[in-house]
Amino acid sequence: MEAVRVLILVLLCGGGWAAWRRARFPGEWTHTFSARYARERTDLAGARRALRDLEKDARNAQAAARAQIGLERSKYEQRVEELERKVARLQDPGLGAQLTRLGELALYEHAVVHTVDGRSKVLPLDGLHARFDPGERVHSLYLTQPDGRVCRAKYPHRPAPAADQEASLQLFDEEQVRDFEVRIHDAAADENAFRSTLAAQLTQAQEESAEARQDTGQLDSARQRLTEVIDRNRNDPRRKEALTELEEAHDRWETLTQRRPPR
Repeated sequence: MEAVRVLILVLLCGGGWAAWRRARFPGEWTHTFSARYARERTDLAGARRALRDLEKDARNAQAAARAQIGLERSKYEQRVEELERKVARLQDPGLGAQLTRLGELALYEHAVVHTVDGRSKVLPLDGLHARFDPGERVHSLYLTQPDGRVCRAKYPHRPAPAADQEASLQLFDEEQVRDFEVRIHDAAADENAFRSTLAAQLTQAQEESAEARQDTGQLDSARQRLTEVIDRNRNDPRRKEALTELEEAHDRWETLTQRRPPR
């Protein structure tokens, strides 16, 4: 049974090949298969191959030119988007990245967030002053805003009396809190420096963004390159010559067989 299947498969493949060859080289069976007309078949196949190779090269050149357009467009859009994001960050810096946190306070690039009982308050770092105050049982960090308002963060360092003690109470030693105070001071100094040049940075970023949107030189060059490739392929004398040779090969085959072969 397996041998029968193999035989059927071979016959089908052979029949398909024969049908394809008959379509490519129409005429009598001898024109299609006989060694007597091998030179004529080679002449026709060579003319087809010459044109096919030229057209393949032309397609590849156009595909490469289109790929370059895609690359330049991607680079252009990426550059514009990066600068637009930069402008947006300068227009609204927000909190920025989180730098560290300790207890109730989380320190970000542009602000401190004070959270107690699930409620949070944002304290901008610009002009913010931090002051450590030791306590007998609870250390404190006082954060004073430019308008004089004060926020207190509490850092227990000694358990409360047994009756009031919470099993999950987190304790903080003085060094931890003092180090955190220094981090806030440094972040506030960085923020003050950032704010002092913010207007100039924003103006420069907006100018760079506008220039980037207008700078389509590389993209325009890639588009022009595609136009040139298409024009060159359309007017390529080699293609015209190959077309002429193929038509002449068709004519010779038709004269021989009275059947015009496909391209």
